[in-house]
Amino acid sequence: MSTSIDLTPLSRQINEVGREIINNLGSQIDGVQANLGTVRNDLQLTRSELADLREEFQQFVEEAARVAAVQQSQVKIVDLKAQLDREFGHYSVVRRTSVGLLQGFDVGNISNAVATNVAEELMIQTPRYWLAPALVALAAWSHDRQDIAEKSVQEAFSRDRHKTSLFFTLVLRRQGRMSGSVRWLRHYMASLDPSALTREFAVILEASSCNAFGPEGNELLSAKLAEWSKQLRQHPEAVEEQVGRWTSELASHQLQLGSNEYQTLRHLCAQWNTIRENMEAASALPEVLAKYRQVRDHEAPPPTSLEDLLDDILDTLVTEFDAEELPLRREVTYHEAVIEERGDLNRAEKKAELLQEALEETNDVVTIQTMVAISPELLGISVNTQKMAIGVARDDFRTAVGRYCSGYRAKEETDIVLDFNPNHSNHASAHGFVGAKVHVNSGQQAAEGLLRDAWGNTMNPKIERARFDNKYYLQPALIAAGIAVVLLVINPIAGLLAALIGAGVIWYLGEQKKKAAAQEVKALEHIRQEAYDHSVQLYRNAMAELTDANLTYKELDAFEAPLLELIDGWPTTVKEN
Repeated sequence: MSTSIDLTPLSRQINEVGREIINNLGSQIDGVQANLGTVRNDLQLTRSELADLREEFQQFVEEAARVAAVQQSQVKIVDLKAQLDREFGHYSVVRRTSVGLLQGFDVGNISNAVATNVAEELMIQTPRYWLAPALVALAAWSHDRQDIAEKSVQEAFSRDRHKTSLFFTLVLRRQGRMSGSVRWLRHYMASLDPSALTREFAVILEASSCNAFGPEGNELLSAKLAEWSKQLRQHPEAVEEQVGRWTSELASHQLQLGSNEYQTLRHLCAQWNTIRENMEAASALPEVLAKYRQVRDHEAPPPTSLEDLLDDILDTLVTEFDAEELPLRREVTYHEAVIEERGDLNRAEKKAELLQEALEETNDVVTIQTMVAISPELLGISVNTQKMAIGVARDDFRTAVGRYCSGYRAKEETDIVLDFNPNHSNHASAHGFVGAKVHVNSGQQAAEGLLRDAWGNTMNPKIERARFDNKYYLQPALIAAGIAVVLLVINPIAGLLAALIGAGVIWYLGEQKKKAAAQEVKALEHIRQEAYDHSVQLYRNAMAELTDANLTYKELDAFEAPLLELIDGWPTTVKEN
């Protein structure tokens, strides 16, 4: 009698093992895919965060460098001024004494002996300084010591003939000796080369604007200045240099945009640097307009007497123009520019370069007039004289304004592009955004459509890969079929049961996989929409900032007209005091 073998337990075990293998295999595959996706996203996010961190760190480094530059310049200015005082402070005693002696002579309360002693003591204490022998000459002149006066004048003349000539021109004019004053003035003017005037020539312009030399002296000055100016302006390069100085004067008044302004536009716009540079260039126009309106409207109180006026001019002559001090004063000017430009060394160098031209030892007469118009404070010149100099140079000023405005307008961008690169947002960095360049002129609808297409091209392949594929059933079905065939050979009933159970397991696992795939697709579609919405918001923010930037630029650029009106209406002469 044959004995039948019950293979049901074996079949059940085989099915359970098969199901477990399939479950484990599916879970492991899903786990590996999830981990790979997480690692990829984390890596992209890390790269994006590192790029942002690097940009922030670079901004911090640049700001720290600017702060350090300002602090260093502040310290340097203190040191330089202390050095000026150490090396040239004794000159100030001589300078004060010169005007003091003249005022003492006016009052008549200084004895000849005191004047002589003071002058001779200063002569000993300040060797090589031109003003000391000039004071000895004054003291000798006061008590009719002609021999000492002549020797002292010769000594002063040998030390600095130009300043000595001017000094005695002003002193004699102050004492009412018109013929002697004009003789010294004529001698001074005849000795000059109009293409290489020393800095104290600015005093001539100051005195001329105040009619300090009287009718004869002013006529001599006016004729000579007109002759020199006409002579030099026949050379186009001379005129071009003055226009260039006025252009630099305009550029030196540019304001800087803050790093927190127009942040989205700064981040996305491919032509941001040009937009920024044009806005900063145009910002100079209202600044220059305000500066020169203030100059035009300035009303200096008239001097109470001719003596007071001449004392002020003499004080300027003996204080502002010693060549030995120029190297240190140039350094002071540079460091002051660094502080004014908040540590921006490039802008400071450009500004200092313009200002330091006023501290050159020699310049032509046209350049000196221009520097008096632009930087009178560096020459110790009054606003009244500055007004006169601006009137002389107004054609150059006007040409410079036109050239300056044309220069930045020529750089205006007509086709603004917003570059949505693979790192323009965290979403873009995390999901490998394909990039999109949006032309502003294309309009909002086209721009947002382009962004939608770009995010579709970025996310749709991922979504398609995440969708459930019926091929999923193939591998487990083959495994289950193989097991069922083996069992069918051993026991048909067991094989049939195994096939049914295997089919059920495969169907169940497939349904679970479908649900997981559907959830992943839904999540990716949500990310696609969220990422698109964020990019669209960036686009709209950038467009709003661009609109604001364009309006601001046009408002600033419109200041050209009132600036030109101011220049055209500038008086070519000033009222006599």
